[in-house]
Amino acid sequence: MQPRTPIALAALLTLALTGCADGTTDTAADASGTPSSSATAPTAPSSPVASTSAAPNVGDTLLVFTRTGGLAGTNDRLVVRPDGGWTLTTKSGSKEGKLTAAELAALKSTLDQVGFSKLPKVNDNSNVADGYTYSVSYGGDQVVAKDGAVPAALQPVINTLNSLLSR
Repeated sequence: MQPRTPIALAALLTLALTGCADGTTDTAADASGTPSSSATAPTAPSSPVASTSAAPNVGDTLLVFTRTGGLAGTNDRLVVRPDGGWTLTTKSGSKEGKLTAAELAALKSTLDQVGFSKLPKVNDNSNVADGYTYSVSYGGDQVVAKDGAVPAALQPVINTLNSLLSR
């Protein structure tokens, strides 16, 4: 039985390493759910779902909103373009849509009233268990806040953007 030990050890090591995967979904899977060969190759991600941390081109973006944490460990990212088009990326995939003219005007009005450049950039003095962490990038500024530490001026923006995430 000695010759089989290296094979069994290799199989166990492969299973252990597979179990340590980061849990992200292969967006290159075909309709049957079978992963493509790119799932095993160590290449850079090529889709917006796989590369949620990539910064969009500033000229093409009105705002970027992320919501992470909570009981379910969410990782939601909403990119809204100046024309009202939006892309929402979550753990379950991505979808696109477009705000109505009235929704876009209301969002811009709310954003303009906040005064991002005057808000503290990091607001994490919170003891809320399993709360969300929000990040809003708008007009060249980024504000990060945790539940329980969201500045009062930012709350209407967070409420509006959270409602967009539920679409």
